[in-house]
Amino acid sequence: MQPASLLASFWVCRKLEQRSNSADYRKEGYMMLNCGGSGSRMSNGEEGWEERDTRGHKSRGQLRNVGTIWLILQCVFYSYVVLADYYTCDIRFRPALRKTLAERHPSPRGYARGEKVFIAAAFHQNEQVLPYWTQTTLDAITYLGTDNVFVSVVENYSSDRSPELLREFASELDKRGVKNRILVQDETIKKPEKVALEPLLAHGGYDKVLFSNDIFIEPESVIELLETRDGDFDFACGLDFGHFGAYDMWVLRDRVGHLTAGIWPYFFDTAGYEAMKKENPVPVFTCWNGIVVFQADPAGHPWAKKLGPSPALTSPLVFRASVEGECYSSESFLLPYDLRRIMGLNKIYANPRVVNGYVWKYYAWHKWVLRERHVKWFIEQVWDGAWIQYARMIVGDAKKVWTWDGVDCHPWW
Repeated sequence: MQPASLLASFWVCRKLEQRSNSADYRKEGYMMLNCGGSGSRMSNGEEGWEERDTRGHKSRGQLRNVGTIWLILQCVFYSYVVLADYYTCDIRFRPALRKTLAERHPSPRGYARGEKVFIAAAFHQNEQVLPYWTQTTLDAITYLGTDNVFVSVVENYSSDRSPELLREFASELDKRGVKNRILVQDETIKKPEKVALEPLLAHGGYDKVLFSNDIFIEPESVIELLETRDGDFDFACGLDFGHFGAYDMWVLRDRVGHLTAGIWPYFFDTAGYEAMKKENPVPVFTCWNGIVVFQADPAGHPWAKKLGPSPALTSPLVFRASVEGECYSSESFLLPYDLRRIMGLNKIYANPRVVNGYVWKYYAWHKWVLRERHVKWFIEQVWDGAWIQYARMIVGDAKKVWTWDGVDCHPWW
């Protein structure tokens, strides 16, 4: 719908411009042709021009009115989308969250399951994202309970206001009594994700790890992710979006390990498609997509309460790079893959209700405009992928896609 709207606006503007230029050209050409004529012919010509000019003004005025009406209709539509505030699947935790935030003295034990949650994140040059992210995190912590959360953030020597914003965030966490470790302006950190998990490895004692990228996201979406399948999961992620559609497609694989599409419904397998239609968590092979939550035991080993088929012989889950023979993939791909392969933990899901994005305008478009109930109905019931929903998003030559250990691998040119 966005391309159609932009094309229609462009077409109307071009039509207005063409008609205006055409009328001006006729006017100038007519006057030049009659410069050497008699007075009577000039008079008749002037009268003819006045008549033409009147018609031209009316025509241009009508086109301008059409363009104005079209722009007004767009403004009305977007205003409705913003003000309607009706996204039933996305906001099921919003009433409880708002009630919690309205309390003068929220309970430090929280209002969720009472689980201990370790929140980790890494940032670099993110002054545009951090004010939104920190407020979302503070609101989510209020609901989860200040006694139940540890926040670990690593900032890798940014030159913008990121360090300043994170210091303010740390101060607010201290004020609220939230345990935290916020490291800023450390240019020696080579693997910030691993450093962010250090407090968990040092002390243990947490049920779940919530790891966030530098994203825009709502606090009720964070809670939604933690409540995926009522907590019955080993690893769960959201869905992040960019200018075209789903963003982290080089990480996402469906439940049988195949590459996915960048537009709705994203998944080719029947189970994935049916889950997407109902906005239920989708079983996947691997995912990351902006934000994830997983059981803390695999990462917190040797403090693990339960860990795979053979805990004594199992290495802790870590961020790592791919080795020779594996899919050339990011740490984000390999973490859930290792969770399945090494730990034997197979409950991995992508939660379509947890919408997030790295750029505000793309996040707002996919979070609010495309999920407005009427627009959403059109996309899913009428548009339905426009016959290209089964076109896989492939990084590189599609003919060179290969398989490793049951997983499709991007050729990466």
